[in-house]
Amino acid sequence: MEKILKELKKFGIKNDIPNISETNAKFLRDLIRIKKVENLLEIGTANWYSTINFAFELKKTWGKLTTIEFSARSYGMAIENFKEAWVDDIINAVNANALDYIPKIKEKFDFVFIDGMKRRTKDFLELTWDKVEKDWIIIIDDVIKFSEKMVWLNDFLEKNNIKHNIIPIDVDDGIMMIMKD
Repeated sequence: MEKILKELKKFGIKNDIPNISETNAKFLRDLIRIKKVENLLEIGTANWYSTINFAFELKKTWGKLTTIEFSARSYGMAIENFKEAWVDDIINAVNANALDYIPKIKEKFDFVFIDGMKRRTKDFLELTWDKVEKDWIIIIDDVIKFSEKMVWLNDFLEKNNIKHNIIPIDVDDGIMMIMKD
C-alpha cells in the first residue's frame, strides 16, 4: 500500500500534478476512519493519489467510492492504478464532466471531497448538496491557496447561512469542512 502511494506521489511531483499533500491525505484518512464513512464521492481524481488513499480506508469497512474525472487521459491511468492498488472493486470511476454527471446520481453519500476545477467549486457544492445524507461531511480542498478562484463559493455559503470551518492543514493551504449532524 505505502509503496504505490509513494510512487504516485513521486509521479505527481515529477509531472506537476496537483495532488493533496501527505499531511492532508493522513488527515482525511483519519476523518474517514473516525466517521466510519460508507459511501464517498470525490470530484476530481487527478493522478489518483487521493482516491487510492481514501479507498484504502474504505476497503477496511466495506465502503465504496465514486470518483468523477473529466480528463480521459487521467481517467485511463487511474483505472490501471486502481487495479494495481487492489481497490478497483470498491471504486466506481466515472469519466465525465461532474457538472453533467452529478445531477444523474441517485444514491446518497456521507462524505464528499471536492477537488475539481476551482472556479466551479460553488457549482459542485450546490449539485452535491442534496446528495448527502445525515451525519455527512463535505470537504473542499485548496480553499486558501486558490481563494481568488472561489469567490462565488463564499457568497453561496453566506447567502445560505452554511456553517463551515477552514482548517490550515498545510503551510500554504487548507481545506474547508462543512458538517451536519
